[in-house]
Amino acid sequence: MTVLDLKQYSRKVKLTLPDNLALTDEQRQLAISEWHGRMLNEHISARVFAALIPQMMRAEIEPELQARVADSCRQELRHGQLCAAVVEALGGSAIAELPELDDVPLHRDVSPLEGVVRNIIAVSCLNETVAVALLSCGRERVGPPALEAIVTEILRDEVQHARLGWGLLEAIAPRLTRDERQRLSDYLVPALRQLFDRHFLRPEATYDRAPHGQSTAEVGVDDPREASELFLDTVHDVIVPGLTAHGLDAQGALRRALAA
Repeated sequence: MTVLDLKQYSRKVKLTLPDNLALTDEQRQLAISEWHGRMLNEHISARVFAALIPQMMRAEIEPELQARVADSCRQELRHGQLCAAVVEALGGSAIAELPELDDVPLHRDVSPLEGVVRNIIAVSCLNETVAVALLSCGRERVGPPALEAIVTEILRDEVQHARLGWGLLEAIAPRLTRDERQRLSDYLVPALRQLFDRHFLRPEATYDRAPHGQSTAEVGVDDPREASELFLDTVHDVIVPGLTAHGLDAQGALRRALAA
């Protein structure tokens, strides 16, 4: 078992939340769980960005873009620290068990360039774009200024992470052959399926509702139904048109992903 312990690291943030947060014990535990999950996810995201750098080297991607990916890795580690600080400020413990993780795929069945484009699409064009939408909405409801500052910092970086992927796709798309576009379109099917598994709450699904009282949105907890609806809007209004503009059959891939 690998343990992630960010307790000492989190204290460098020096976050203090107001004493008058009118949270019930259940609401507080819900908030701790939310930020604890984010802490873990942000730390794992740093690992993904780090794995992209050697792939970009093999694909002979410009060093400037490699440096931006390295910056993204550092920023994700910082996000983990910030989320850990929120966990501790809410009364939780910034310690988590790291799950067993598969290696970031190398896609050896295609060229190094096509392989890294697949990963950039999955990481930045899909996941980071969704993260930007959810964080933008959540920031509007956060109450304590210190917590809003943390959400704002994370959002600022995630915007850059998404732009990095879209910019790389824009630069490379004109060089893609018809066969490469078709394979990338096929790759979108499992990539979108994974995105839906992570963010889409099926209508028949149940979840733990926060008890009545002060909205947990003020301490950064998303409403699952609203987040799912925003996710769908982001896929249909941003991701699919963006990928289509670069010659990929994103609409067809989405239909196939949902059919599965």
